[in-house]
Amino acid sequence: MIPLAKPNYDEAEVEAASRILSSDWLISGPETEAFETEFASLLGAKHAVAVNSGSSALLVAQAALGISAGDEVVVPNMTFVSTASAAMYLGARPVFCDITTDDYGLDPEKLEACITSKTKAILPVHYAGQSAQMDAILEVSQKHGIPVIEDAAESHLARFGDSFTGTLGVAGIFSFTPSKPMTTGEGGMIVTNDPDLAKRARSIRSFCDAGKFQWESLGFNFRMPEVLGAIGRVQLKKLPESIRRRRSIASRYSQVFSKLDGVSIPYVRRPEDHNFQLYTVRVDPAAHAIDRDGWISELASRQVSSRLYFPTLHQQGVFSRFPKAEESLLENSLAYAKTAFSLPIFATLSDSNQDAVIEAVADVHQKFKR
Repeated sequence: MIPLAKPNYDEAEVEAASRILSSDWLISGPETEAFETEFASLLGAKHAVAVNSGSSALLVAQAALGISAGDEVVVPNMTFVSTASAAMYLGARPVFCDITTDDYGLDPEKLEACITSKTKAILPVHYAGQSAQMDAILEVSQKHGIPVIEDAAESHLARFGDSFTGTLGVAGIFSFTPSKPMTTGEGGMIVTNDPDLAKRARSIRSFCDAGKFQWESLGFNFRMPEVLGAIGRVQLKKLPESIRRRRSIASRYSQVFSKLDGVSIPYVRRPEDHNFQLYTVRVDPAAHAIDRDGWISELASRQVSSRLYFPTLHQQGVFSRFPKAEESLLENSLAYAKTAFSLPIFATLSDSNQDAVIEAVADVHQKFKR
């Protein structure tokens, strides 16, 4: 089975991990600090704060912004669960906004209707590594005086305009799980140009220590282990080439799939705006004798992995405590959830496996087209 994702590891990561495991410093230390400095420098940000996961980064960033009980945060209705659930740990409520039909990010035309007097943050997601429509989103945020925290978990080195994603709002977060363009296994990063927000984030990630065994505020144990910092530094050096490879593979896929009636390929605003953390297609139910789940099953029978990334959040049980969302306002995300799936893409995907993916998709299309 050709997997959806695979880490781009070699002996360099093994050596980095071994060096830390042989040292006397296993919790966040000089390697993690160097990783923070190098990550911030690559993005052109002033501060980077390493944590143990992208989900923790979302929680720490919102806590550092002062979000608390009774507040609301606006999130897209199609994303990973922690984009929305992180606020719940602070007593806040996620409010679901529909997505666009091209980049699948938060729809700026529907954003304003989601804002209330309780809204304390807007969390756009750069889905699959494609930057969301940040100019329009920031225009709404500035109009209402509401800060933007970018969920750039998937969009390492993707751009919007002249800036990298994660650097356009008051803060941005990144994830380093194995499907990402760079991975430390787990791990996350907060980036910001606000020194006070960075200082608060550093405190919150480590129990809000005021001194040895002195705690005046509530914090968490979300520090990045030193071994992940060391691996992150190696991965960071590989990141530009890893993204170049992803873009190359995506281009090859799109050249073929764009010719298949009823198959929609990823939208690309500009090549530099997309890192192809995922390669997601949509299939028109009217064009084929099978639905999206049928496509996934047929591809699996041809040894090609595929999966929906992601379902609609408003239908997930974890959010059932909140008032039921008006589905007429979420039509794009509902349609997406019924027709989208992602195909294998990663830096070390061989030419022969790319051929196999292309042949499998073309074969399923040919067999079941109407």
